[in-house]
Amino acid sequence: MSLRSFVVRGLAKEVEEQLDKFLNSHPGIEIVHMGQSESSDCISVVLIVDEPEPFA
Repeated sequence: MSLRSFVVRGLAKEVEEQLDKFLNSHPGIEIVHMGQSESSDCISVVLIVDEPEPFA
């Protein structure tokens, strides 16, 4: 298991675009936990993901 975190912060549309790019460029990951917070106009999203181990 290889747990990693990905954090993105910005306006809702920007966050959505960045999350889409991340998820599309990392096929096979499993989201273990997701948290969201809001501050003023910005939102922050934290993903904890499990990336598949590369084949040796």
